[in-house]
Amino acid sequence: MTVVAIRVFYVLGGTLAVWAVVLTALGLMNVRFPGNRGGERIVIAISVTLVALTIGSAIVTSKTEETNQPGITKHHG
Repeated sequence: MTVVAIRVFYVLGGTLAVWAVVLTALGLMNVRFPGNRGGERIVIAISVTLVALTIGSAIVTSKTEETNQPGITKHHG
């Protein structure tokens, strides 16, 4: 599960980064971006969803990741 969780995190994190660059480019090229209230809500919904999924996958990854660092132990509770 660890490998899958890490891959999901990287895919979601990369998607979020690309989304941020696309939004920046669209905003710089078009003063009226995202257009109307509906476009604004769509952009916000996509952004919030990507952020929430990326954070969630980071949490899952951190709980399943093994560490080899001395002094760091996992506490199961």
